[in-house]
Order: sequence, then structure tokens, then C-alpha cells
Amino acid sequence: MAATTLGGKTAAWLVNESDKLGKKKPKRIVKHKKKAWRVTSIEDVERYLESKRLDERLGAPFEERPSESLFILDTKAVTDKPVKSEPTKRRKIKEIGPLRCYSILTPSSAVQDPLKKRNRVRLPEERGDPLLRKVMEERRARGKIATRFVQSMKHHQENVDALANKKKPERLRTVFDFDLWGEAGDSLMIGDKRVSALDLSDQLKTYTMEKIGKRIYSRPPTMFSKTTGLQPVEFPHPGTSYNPTFQDHQALLKEAYDVEAKEIRAEVKTRRRLGPMLKKIPIQRKEAQWWTEMTQGLADEEEPTNGAEEEVPAVRPTKPKTRKQKIRAKALKWQDMRRKKLKEAKKRLLEFDRLRSIRREIRKSEELTVKRIEIRKKEKEAKMFKPAMLSKYKYEPPQIEVNLSEDIVGTLRGLKTEGHVLIDRYKSLQRRNIIEPRIRQTVNYRYKHKVFTKRSHSEPKGLKVGKRNNKEQ
Repeated sequence: MAATTLGGKTAAWLVNESDKLGKKKPKRIVKHKKKAWRVTSIEDVERYLESKRLDERLGAPFEERPSESLFILDTKAVTDKPVKSEPTKRRKIKEIGPLRCYSILTPSSAVQDPLKKRNRVRLPEERGDPLLRKVMEERRARGKIATRFVQSMKHHQENVDALANKKKPERLRTVFDFDLWGEAGDSLMIGDKRVSALDLSDQLKTYTMEKIGKRIYSRPPTMFSKTTGLQPVEFPHPGTSYNPTFQDHQALLKEAYDVEAKEIRAEVKTRRRLGPMLKKIPIQRKEAQWWTEMTQGLADEEEPTNGAEEEVPAVRPTKPKTRKQKIRAKALKWQDMRRKKLKEAKKRLLEFDRLRSIRREIRKSEELTVKRIEIRKKEKEAKMFKPAMLSKYKYEPPQIEVNLSEDIVGTLRGLKTEGHVLIDRYKSLQRRNIIEPRIRQTVNYRYKHKVFTKRSHSEPKGLKVGKRNNKEQ
């Protein structure tokens, strides 16, 4: 360990003999040139300054301190304490004091602040006017407290009481040992277990519990609510028979004709509307139209301006109202307000004379409400027989299965089949809102394009082009 300098004197007791042996002799170099400044060592100077700063922080050097501040004379004799066999008591909680994490904010240096009037965050008791604070303390001593402080204390106590009386949230259930859908008191005891008895018989539940050992839970009422009024299997049209009557077959053909005619009308309407947009235009005419559209408005900007600029009409500033005009405007405003109030009062008086007509209007509005309720009820019932919108695709009804007159042979063996059973069942599920309408998804495979260099375009390996002629020579 190298020798340190404290208070201008070298502490010999800090010198280590091994450091003397291993220490190199400093080079003797010329120091009046700039090149030698980098070689000069200032470690001893820095060490000395660091020791001085430490002394300033701690108060005074160790040499100048009295012995009483460095050593303590122990006058108490050490006595052997008996070992307690009983368990030690819980250690006492330390008194609440300043936290250790705030110690970095407290000044640890004995050096006084050179700036006496440095800005700092004042404590709550230091803020505000001292005279006003003194008056407030005198009032509090006499028992006079400001209303806002009383109100604040009251609100604080109310918040504390509300927090104490607040209902604690229930713990999330992890074991469902009760009937979630059953009603209170509607249960059946089998041994030491309670079983619900809502939609099943007692005999069946008793048998299930005794033989299988499993509980039978009630089902939610939403399971029994119908989402559609359609039948699972609908009766086909009589005209689809292999030997239909003439009237039934004609009625089926009429339905198929109406559907086809509706599709044709929609297609014609679409073509009529989109016809002008889909018209074929020659390229020269298309380019001319594009040029006209792109140059539209440029001719107005490029027009030569006249030498004489257009005169802008001068806007005269509005004159402020005179005192007489202000008084007159105020009087007119008051007259208008009074006229409106008189009109409203007169209208209120006339309302007593038309009580019979008011009753008639109320009766009509009630009748209209009842009529609207009936209309909504009918719409809801009709909606039960239509497919709901369960996805972004609309339900498309299947094509009507119909045979023409020449295809009907009158026998089941020679009948020409129309439609498919699986498609019919699939559409029935969509119509009854069991599955959502969907479309067939296709996957487009994109293979990676293979790139390679042709043999005729590639340079031969192992042959340098620059030395080809030299070898031939």
C-alpha cells in the first residue's frame, strides 16, 4: 500500500515495504515541453485532494479530533446471561422514522451551502402567509374552525364508513355442487346428496343416482325456446309426385316460372343500369375524353389578364350605435318578450276549452300504440318462418325441383330424378337457423417460381476468359 498524505504530513504507518521494492523509479523527463504533460503522473495530488474532501465531509481530520470522539471507555462488566428455554418473543416493531431510502436526499457534508438563498421546496407549515396562519391557530385555540374543514372531516368519515360497509366481492366458484338452472327449494335428497327435480321424474333421478352415481342437472329454459317455426321435414309440393294431377303439376310449373321470370327481370334491370358504363369506346375517342378531362379548368387560368385590374368595392365600416338607438333596440326586445309571454298565457287558457279534443287525441294515440304492438307481434311471428342473418352471406333458397310434362312417365321406375337428398337436408338446416349460410371455400396454391440460368448463357467453370488467347498462342 502506498503512503498517503494527511494534513500535509506523510503517514509512515500506512507505508508497505513490499510497495517500496516493487515501485519503479520515476523517469527524469523535461517538463517544460508540452509532450511531457501526458507522461506526468498526478496520482499523489489527486489522492491528497480526495483525502481533503473526505475530511471536509466528515468534519475534521482524525489528528485534530479529540480522543473522546474517537474512543469509548467501557465501564460495564460483561455478565453471562442465562439461556432461555422458552421461545423468544416477537421482536418489537421499530418506531416509525425516516425511511432509509430517503437518506440520499439528506445532506451528508459538513460544508455549508455557499448560496444562502437557494430555492427549495418549502414544508406545508412554512407555506402561506405567516400572519394568516397565526390568526387561524388562534381561532382554532378558541374552538372556531372553518366550515370547509368541518365538511372535509365529515366527508372523510363518510368515506371511511362506506369503505368499511362495502360488500366484499364473492370468491370465484371452482366447484359447482349446486344446480345452476334449478329453482330454490325444488330439489330431491338422495342419501346425503341433493338432486334437482325440475324437468325429470323423481324415479328416474333416484335410479340414476343409485346406479350411476352422477347428478342430473336441470337444463336452462333457453334450450326449450324455439328459434324457428319451420318443421324439420317439410312436406313436398304435390306436383313433385311421380304421377301428379294436372292442376298440381301446373301450379308447380307456375312457381318455377315466377322464380325464373324474377331473375330475368333483375338481370335486365342490371344491364339497363350498367349499360352506358360497359359501352365499348374506341381508343382515339377514349384518349380525347381523357385529354378533355385532364385539361378542364386550365384554359380559365391561362387567359391573359387585362392591364387594368378589377376594382374591388370598398367596404365601409359599420358605424357604432348611438345611445338613442341602443335604448330603442332594448325597448323593442322587451316588447317582443312580453308579447311572447302573453301569447303563451293565452294559449294555456285556451287549453281548458279543448279538453274533449285532448281526450280524443290521447285515445287515438293509445289505439295507434295497440295497433303497432299487434303489427310487431305479427312481424315477429312471420320472422320465425324465415332464415335469420347468421353470417355475412345471405341464405339462397334451392332451385325448385320440377319435371316437365314430357319427363313424367307415370311410373316410379322410369322417373327422372331431380335434386339431391343431402343438399335438401343441408338447406333445411340453414333455413331453420341451425347452421349459418356459407359458401364453398377454395384454396389457390401458389407454387414458388423456379429460376435457373441456361447452360448456353452461363460461363464455363475453371476457365478464365482473359487467358484464353494467351494459351492458344
